[in-house]
Amino acid sequence: MSSEQKEKPPQQQGEEKKELTPEEKERKKKEKKAAQEAKKREKEEAKKAAAEKRQREAEEAAAKELEAIKDNFGFSPIIRSQTYGAQKFTEVGALTEDIAGQQVVVRGRLQTQRVSGGKLAFIVLRSSIYTVQGVIAAAGDAVPKAAVKWVGKLYPESIVDVTGTVKKTAEPVASCTQSGVELEVTRMFVVSAAPPTLPFQLADASRREEKPTASDEGAEAGSQSTEDSSANKKEKVAITVAQDVRLTHRWLDVRTKANQALFLVNSRTCQFYREFLYGQGFIEIHTPKTIGVTSEGGAQVFKLEYHGRDAFLAQSPQLYKQMAINSDIRRVMEIGPVFRAEDSNTHRHLCEFTGMDWEMEIKEHYYEVLDLAERLFVHIFERLNETCGAALEAVREQYPFTDLVYKMTPEKIKELGVSVIDDDGADKQQNKDKYNGKVRNMEMRVLRLSFPDAVNIINDALPDVRKKVKKPEEWPDQEPLEDLSTPYEKLLGERVKERYGVEYFICDQYPYSARPFYTMRNANDPNYSNSYDMFIRGEEISSGAQRVHDAAMLLEQVKEKGVPPDGIKDYIDSFKLGSWPHGGMGVGLERVVMLFLGLDNIRKASLFPRDPKRLTP
Repeated sequence: MSSEQKEKPPQQQGEEKKELTPEEKERKKKEKKAAQEAKKREKEEAKKAAAEKRQREAEEAAAKELEAIKDNFGFSPIIRSQTYGAQKFTEVGALTEDIAGQQVVVRGRLQTQRVSGGKLAFIVLRSSIYTVQGVIAAAGDAVPKAAVKWVGKLYPESIVDVTGTVKKTAEPVASCTQSGVELEVTRMFVVSAAPPTLPFQLADASRREEKPTASDEGAEAGSQSTEDSSANKKEKVAITVAQDVRLTHRWLDVRTKANQALFLVNSRTCQFYREFLYGQGFIEIHTPKTIGVTSEGGAQVFKLEYHGRDAFLAQSPQLYKQMAINSDIRRVMEIGPVFRAEDSNTHRHLCEFTGMDWEMEIKEHYYEVLDLAERLFVHIFERLNETCGAALEAVREQYPFTDLVYKMTPEKIKELGVSVIDDDGADKQQNKDKYNGKVRNMEMRVLRLSFPDAVNIINDALPDVRKKVKKPEEWPDQEPLEDLSTPYEKLLGERVKERYGVEYFICDQYPYSARPFYTMRNANDPNYSNSYDMFIRGEEISSGAQRVHDAAMLLEQVKEKGVPPDGIKDYIDSFKLGSWPHGGMGVGLERVVMLFLGLDNIRKASLFPRDPKRLTP
């Protein structure tokens, strides 16, 4: 046998093996791939079948467990108004030591739950700003272990009905508002189940904010971050929730304790506003929000199609308030939506906000309006402090703030020589204060400053400011006949607090050039006007003025300000039949709430805010 024959494998000895054609190779390859895929599908189907079997077994086991406890634990049928008054419910906030020993039924959200040792489960129920602990302890047939296990599988934020006995606790439950009691739970039914995954955790959305997170003039709608920055990678950082994420899922965000409290304050502010003005003889009116011309001659308004012609969303109820005065309704007020189309992406601007407006006849002086405005706001502040203590503390827990100081102390008034208007008269004030500060009387003690004096306060402060900033050229002197910019308003607020000790004050006699056409000029200096702004914590919350009530003067100022008279013909005509001397003011509800609570962003004070970048939800 030759050496070549020896080297050939057995299968090649004799007749050579036929080589596969390309088509045959491709067929073999496809057959092999098909066999692999079939095997893979077989494994996946077996895996799926096993999983389905486990799921069925788990569901069957759960069903058996539920069957065993169905009389006292489980899922309620959908409430479809089939009973009425059949069950008495107790609010979480009403669970106190005074009703210890009583059996109650409570409906609330399941904030948290945990199982301890298989025989004990702890839950926290939440309703509004109130929370209470519940304990489910395995106790034979009454509360079997299956009940404890079932509770442990529920998802947070589900709404549940709980029956239990109110028990005093040996030690306060620090994590709950109702810290002196807990519920010994014997029955629990899910009314509405939450999903296993939420857009974010309420615990993360409720974390305390030590510092403001939104810049003054930046793109603040989504300024907070949910991510750990690179600088924080070395240490564990508490997770927060971005403001944009909060607003996208606002119905979840508002469930936090702070937000529940915040919107109670929002509501009460409107209540106390109405309460006071009703007591002063005001009539509430409701003015149109769709109008045929721009309400005050401005260009930045929302335009819409209205039955084949142009219409606009009202920038304010101002002209209609005055027309109501001319209709002999001499004290009017309104709470309603206001629309502004400015592309302002700041911490304090919204495209739609809630306006609180009022207008009133005056007999002699616009101080009559300021006197009422002082009393109104002091009433609101005092009533909020008197009636919303728990809510204010709930907000403060997450968004720390100091109580608003809105009255000067008698000692400070005496020290600075601030004049008292009721003692000296509006035009005869014996003022020793460097900046001519004044208060109406020793009861209100609300600071009033004139615009020229406010300018002096600002300009006196600027040398110190320029020493501390990188670009002092960006802080020029405040011109006496120009309106205040946001930074200068803040500076004024800081210096007023330093000197006078208050965070709420009035500034009047603004330059006429900075006010609308219906503003009454100052009789002694036509460069200024009988107008005023109110400030809280260095930010403007309202504007107002004595209005022009003479038809000829009004028409002259309309033309002077460049407003087309034809567009407001009805408004002007209402003055031609005689008009009461009058003045008034407009206030932004959300801004008042934001600043009273020391919040860093107005979006926090608006339920579903509308800004240039947000039109949903």
